[in-house]
Amino acid sequence: MTAENSENTTKTFNYSFPTCTSEEVQFKLEVPVEIPHAGSTRELVQRVISMFHIPVYLEEDLNEKLAKFVAEETKNFHNERDKKLLNQLKNSEINVEGIVKGWEKLFKDNVMEFAEQKGTSDEEVFAAAYHKLVHSPALETILQVENSYAKTVMNTLNNRDEDIKKLTQKQTEEMEEKVRLLNTSTTEEEINELAAQQFEQQALVAGRWGSQLDALRQTQRAQHRAWLMNTLEEYQSTSALNTPSNSPLGTFSPEAGGAAAPAAASERLEESFTIHLGSQLKQTHNIRIVAMDLLDLCSVDHVDNPSESSRRLGTALSLYGSELAGAVLLTEAPPRRPAPPTTLLLRAAERSTEHHFADADHQLRTISEKVQEPVERRNTQRLQQAESAAGSGNGSRFKSKRNLQTGDIFITKHSNLAEVHVVFHLIVDDSSLRSGDITSRHPAILGLRNILKAACSNDITSISIPLLLRHEMSEEMTAAWCVRRAELVLKCVKGFMLEAAGWGGAELRTLHFALPPRAAPATFAALAALTPNIFRVSNPVKFRTWC
Repeated sequence: MTAENSENTTKTFNYSFPTCTSEEVQFKLEVPVEIPHAGSTRELVQRVISMFHIPVYLEEDLNEKLAKFVAEETKNFHNERDKKLLNQLKNSEINVEGIVKGWEKLFKDNVMEFAEQKGTSDEEVFAAAYHKLVHSPALETILQVENSYAKTVMNTLNNRDEDIKKLTQKQTEEMEEKVRLLNTSTTEEEINELAAQQFEQQALVAGRWGSQLDALRQTQRAQHRAWLMNTLEEYQSTSALNTPSNSPLGTFSPEAGGAAAPAAASERLEESFTIHLGSQLKQTHNIRIVAMDLLDLCSVDHVDNPSESSRRLGTALSLYGSELAGAVLLTEAPPRRPAPPTTLLLRAAERSTEHHFADADHQLRTISEKVQEPVERRNTQRLQQAESAAGSGNGSRFKSKRNLQTGDIFITKHSNLAEVHVVFHLIVDDSSLRSGDITSRHPAILGLRNILKAACSNDITSISIPLLLRHEMSEEMTAAWCVRRAELVLKCVKGFMLEAAGWGGAELRTLHFALPPRAAPATFAALAALTPNIFRVSNPVKFRTWC
């Protein structure tokens, strides 16, 4: 017997009332009531009064007693049923697995009937196809195809820059000539008219090249997806990979990869550590302190360079995996009006077609539109709090703050960068970061905490962070200043990582702390020496054996 197949029972409701002539003479009424009663007791009372011609003045008393009777009998029914079910469960007389499967089937049927019918999207199909092919013998072919596309885009960008450079030089010479002849054969009106014409020419040339680049990227994106799906179909049917006749590899020269690579960049200062976090359940992490520009992780300047190809290899293999790589860029500007280093990131991203996500420019425009409502709601809430705490006149400073503020973050996704999948753009105030007196409650530090939390929640296992919260060295950044700032950041990150153990999700295995590339070797050595003092470094145990 289960809750699903248990039957209702019938109980008799007894009610007596005196006659109009004598109180000693009682009318007795017996009404069968189904328990549990699915209807309304008041409706049942009306039916009983009409059927047995009971006086109307007894309606309230009858309704009260009938409701009490139904409540008590229903409670007794449930108690008896549940007691019987518990005894059956103790004696293993109930098929629990069958009940669970029955509920599962009913739930699925209900979901299929009322839920929105939604199939797999094209983006999900393409992601699954790409992930399968990059972990197959087709990996090298895919990278060569993407490199050939990138070469075409880079050549187009070089032609655009050369065309704009020639036009700018020509216009400069014309303007200089007009200015030289000012007040002789040229007037100020003619110079202003020439400036307007030159500005219009620049806009036309930029628009023409922009349209050409957009068309090229859309064509490459469509061709790449079609080629990839055809390659997957061929690979699944024949387990062999032959380059289609319309593939970009038809014009790809294998010898191009063997071309002389550019001179290697100067050696960078770097130091690596293996650390342990946690008191009982220890977690191992890799920390790397390096003097470099974080944008070096993004740019791919020479697609035929073997070292650049190896960097792209790791990015492609983990693109749809659970070991993503991220980087933190500091910016003072919102996404609607980007400023360095965001503009430099956009310049690096435009050097090849984005085949998996929206273009970086489109992502920034989308972000700027979506943050308007939550930013306004947050500022309104802060305004109300300020007005309630200090009066309406003191909260007016929040009215004009409609942009993101210090400590806020916006995120862009990329598949065409060298070693980064996700870029966290942290809004900072450079004037406050120039001071060496910031604390662990500074909005930029709290922003780092939110970044690490987002990284753990989204399968990002490697992240690069500016150690000094600055991308460039300046005069006030003395050795002592750098040591204080690095110590604060390292201690805060250590605390955030210990806290991240309880957040769940991915584990941050590798952290890159980047110093500005112009950091002095002595400063670098002093900062590298901080790590063993703050973290528990894993060192080998040395011992001697005596013969």
